[in-house]
Amino acid sequence: HPGGLSASGCAGEGALSRVSARRYLEFFAATGRAEVTLRYGGTGRPERRYRWVG
Repeated sequence: HPGGLSASGCAGEGALSRVSARRYLEFFAATGRAEVTLRYGGTGRPERRYRWVG
């Protein structure tokens, strides 16, 4: 996904729970394999979007 994926989107694509998807994505971000951007919507928390690097 060129625009990145949220943990919820990744969970749906990969048949994982949202929490498991987020943990994997955070691991990839910490090791430099993915980059994280924030997408601000209306009210509430910003959505973390992950994009594969390399």
